[in-house]
Amino acid sequence: MKKQKKLIRLAEMILESVCQLKQQHLRKVQSQLENFCQKCTDVSKDSHLFDVAVERNWSGAAEKIRLRISRNLSDFAFDLQRLKEVIDVDRPAQPKLSDVFAEFNQIERDLGQLNVDLKEGVLSVITDPITLDDISLGSFEIKLNIGAICRLYIESPYRIIALEPNPAGSNENVTHPHVSEEYLCEGDGHVPIRRALEEGRVCDFFTMITQILQTYNPGSPYVALKDWDGYSCYDCGYTVGTDDSYYCENCNESFCDECSGYCKICDDTLCRGCLRECPDCLEPVCKHCIKPCQECERGVCTDCLEENICQTCIENRKENEDEETKPNESNVPMSNASV
Repeated sequence: MKKQKKLIRLAEMILESVCQLKQQHLRKVQSQLENFCQKCTDVSKDSHLFDVAVERNWSGAAEKIRLRISRNLSDFAFDLQRLKEVIDVDRPAQPKLSDVFAEFNQIERDLGQLNVDLKEGVLSVITDPITLDDISLGSFEIKLNIGAICRLYIESPYRIIALEPNPAGSNENVTHPHVSEEYLCEGDGHVPIRRALEEGRVCDFFTMITQILQTYNPGSPYVALKDWDGYSCYDCGYTVGTDDSYYCENCNESFCDECSGYCKICDDTLCRGCLRECPDCLEPVCKHCIKPCQECERGVCTDCLEENICQTCIENRKENEDEETKPNESNVPMSNASV
C-alpha cells in the first residue's frame, strides 16, 4: 500500500511537469505572435510615414523609408515561417493519472524493477549488462528527473550512469559509444523520445533508451568500438590502440607513432616536443643525454663529446694547431736570384 501511494504521488508529479511543459510551449507561441505582430505594426507605421513623405515631395525621406520597409519585408517570410512552425505543432492530449500509473506496472513487466526516489523526484531503471562487439560495458542506470521534464526543450531531463564503467581508453567520460558525460546521443530516437515524455509514456521512454544502449551505430559514436581500448594522442588527437601508443616519461602523456621518437643515446621513448636535436650530429636526444661543452658551453649529446669537448671545438683546435705549425713564409730564406 505504501509503495502504491508513492507511485500515485510520482504519477501526479509527472502530470504536473507535463502540464508545465505544455504551458511553456504556449508561452513560446505567445512570444512568437507578439514578435510577429510588432513587425506588422512597424511596417504599418512606416507605410503611413511613406505616404506623408510622398505627399509632401520629401523624396530623400521617402527613399529611406522605402529601403527600411524592404529590409523588414525580407525578414517577414522567415518570421512567418517560424511562427507557423510553432503554431502547427500538434500538441498531445494531457495524459490521465490512471494512464501514467499503468506505465509503472508496464515498466516492471517489460524492464524489471522500477526504482523510485520520491524525495529527489527521480525514476530509474537499470539495464542488463551490455556487450557490444565483444566489449563489455556493464549495466547502466537510466535516471529520469521528473521535475526536469518541464525543461525538456532546453535540457535533457535524464542521465545515463554506468554502474560498472569500462570507459574508452582515450576518454574516461565516454562510458558507451553513444554516451558522454552521462548524456546520450539519441540520434534518430530524439523525436520519439521527446514525444513519449510529452505524453507521459514513461515505459516507452525507458524502453527506447534501453534499445539505443543495446545497439551500436558506427556512423556517430563518441568513440568507435574499434578504438575503445585506444588512447588519444596528446599532440595530434588521433586515437591509437594500446599497442600503438607511446608514453613520454618526461611529460607523462601518450602519443602516436608519428608524434613520438626515442633518444639515440639511452633509447628512452619521448614525444617530439621533449626530444632535442644535437647541434653537431643532428640526432634526437633527451635532455639527460645532453651536456655542455667545456669550451663553448653549447649543449651537445654525450656521443659528440670527447673529454667534455664538442666536435666543433675539437675541429677548431686542430685548425688552430695546424696554423701554428705551418712554416711562416716570411721566415723562409729566399733563393739566390740570378744577377
